[in-house]
Amino acid sequence: MTNAISGSISGRTSGKIGTRARWALLSACAAIGWSGAAMAQDSAANSDETIVVTGARALSGTKTDTPLTEIPQSISVITAEEFKDRAAINFQDVVRYSAGVASELNGVDARGDFLAARGFDVNQYLDGLNRMPSFVYGARLEIYTVERAEMLRGPSSTLYGGGGAGGILNAVSKRPQETFAAEAGVTLGTDARKEFRFDVTGALTEGVSARLVGLARDGHLQQPSQDDDRMLIMPAVTFKPGADTEITLIGLYQKDRLGTQTYLPTSKTVDAPNADVEIPFDFYLGEPDYNHSRSDFYSGTALLTQQFGDAVTFNSRNRYYHQKIDYQEVYGYYYYEDEGVAYADGRGRRKPTRYWYFNRAKYDNFNSDNNLNVAFATGPFEHQVLLGADYTSFKEDKSEGFGVAPSIDIYNPVYGQAFATAPWGPNKVTKNTQLGFYAQDQIRGWDRVSLVFGLRHDKVTSKVDGVDQPDNTAWTFRGGLIVDVTKGVSPYVNYSESFLPVFGTSFAGVAFVPRKGRQYEAGIKLAPSANALITVAGFDVKEENYLISDPTNIQNFLQNSTVGSKGVEVEATWRLPRSFELTASYSYTRVKFLENPVATVVGDRVSNMPEHQAAIWGAKQFELGNGLNGKAGLGVRYQGDKIDTSQTYFIDPVTLVDAMVSLDYKGWNLSINASNLFNTRVYTNCNYDTGASEGYCYLGKDRTLLGSARFRF
Repeated sequence: MTNAISGSISGRTSGKIGTRARWALLSACAAIGWSGAAMAQDSAANSDETIVVTGARALSGTKTDTPLTEIPQSISVITAEEFKDRAAINFQDVVRYSAGVASELNGVDARGDFLAARGFDVNQYLDGLNRMPSFVYGARLEIYTVERAEMLRGPSSTLYGGGGAGGILNAVSKRPQETFAAEAGVTLGTDARKEFRFDVTGALTEGVSARLVGLARDGHLQQPSQDDDRMLIMPAVTFKPGADTEITLIGLYQKDRLGTQTYLPTSKTVDAPNADVEIPFDFYLGEPDYNHSRSDFYSGTALLTQQFGDAVTFNSRNRYYHQKIDYQEVYGYYYYEDEGVAYADGRGRRKPTRYWYFNRAKYDNFNSDNNLNVAFATGPFEHQVLLGADYTSFKEDKSEGFGVAPSIDIYNPVYGQAFATAPWGPNKVTKNTQLGFYAQDQIRGWDRVSLVFGLRHDKVTSKVDGVDQPDNTAWTFRGGLIVDVTKGVSPYVNYSESFLPVFGTSFAGVAFVPRKGRQYEAGIKLAPSANALITVAGFDVKEENYLISDPTNIQNFLQNSTVGSKGVEVEATWRLPRSFELTASYSYTRVKFLENPVATVVGDRVSNMPEHQAAIWGAKQFELGNGLNGKAGLGVRYQGDKIDTSQTYFIDPVTLVDAMVSLDYKGWNLSINASNLFNTRVYTNCNYDTGASEGYCYLGKDRTLLGSARFRF
């Protein structure tokens, strides 16, 4: 039998691994630290004890384990196997084939993961808790620690408080399993990538199971002078002292030693008139020995599920993390020091103005979400009433500096020129809290009709350098209906609101205020079989206090607009475990400014948001005989044109191809996985300054080619 939402390691017992060896492996988990898990899930094994993720249920939509066909909202589930097959590297990569989601908005920018759904930013959650309640440099989520991801589209504040109008992308951590399973693997790939990873889980004793996940990576970013190194350890333990109690603890340490990725001028790249003027795609406009991003991330997560009979369940999710970041970079800008100089080679200006910036910060964050789920019936209606409260406390202690750096000749660069740096002044300390209370009634009637109603109140406080900022409070509401009009056909409607506290300050030290949004959505879910789901959705979303990048300062964000989004999405998934899988999607999203301090901006497209996107991925497994099995997959992704902030510069559409092939034999798996197989040049986010006749673009990822060998015990 298969389990819809459990882990992905084969649990096959090998005669070569004895009881003592297993005990030693698992005891290492407890010795290093305790683990927490994702939201509560059931686990089940096949006859060969292999656990398969099928993505037919989700926890994010209602905070209860619910079939997708009973949730009146658009949700995608992406499994860890799909991460690997499609050569995903970072968290933002996992939604490349999901309808309506624009991923990699800043390309290979190493500061974080940048993605949007239905034209609005997506907040990143881990195990139902907001992972980064502000824009935090570094410490990106390592997807090897994740079982699956759930993309919940549209405003979701009734349950989550900290969810914007685009929705949330919730990752579900790997959790301990009671059946012994282990794997170890190595990967070699482009960008000088060398990686070793392992994952071991099983029972330590009756009622206690553990898991230990580890990874070590050495490599380069796309621009080869910049490191991409990581060390990570994630121990986990689950206690089940009785049939009604489950406690899971997670510990995580992640050490990243990275460089930074710089932006490149349009006149010397995408708009270069000839090859003589064009600079290489991996040209580095920063300072190789100055630019870096060094972060240390520590977190502890605790999850408790306590049942009181068959009708009442208490759930508690809690996480504390501490992060240190040392980020500094030199980057280019629109103007040139040699403007107007005539050169004999005819290649024109070549000494762009450069700036230095540093950010040295400490972040402390605590999240807690606690709810009581009460099930009861009233006549033909079955209710699940959820009553809960969540709390977030976020502190940022930051030192920043900014100034002019020496220029270089991009045709004959000489790096290493000396320049002085200094902070603006004393450290800036920002403290924010959010307290929310929520209630939800999830109703099922006649085994055909599902209704969801929810209400929430939030209060947000903020203090900058000891000075209290105005409190922000809000009520948010949600209502939805989905009806199984016949077997496998379920139309739905919903209305939802969002309230997103934006912690932190602008470049000028002004505290951000919460963003507020609302959505109308109608659609239909078609389930022609238990392994297939087609979702068609139309939506109308509006958000106030919209956050945009400052076109005059790459390091800054502005908050001064109202934005509306209308569109349609189609997504189809078909998964037959150990046989065939297919994912296809199309979306049209029109995002424009409804209000802006500059009257001429009203009606403009929002920058860096494609209107049309389409993708299709298929993979097939084959039995080759004598215990040898194979798998091959191929995918195509299309992203339509995008426009810059000035509304004068367009980024061309792009079509990319991904592929994979693998062989399995007696516990061994050998695979080759590729994204952007044909090494198409991609420019993701461009801004153009008409006064300078110059623009700057973020680079998209070039070809990723990964060769992996893995052994499952």
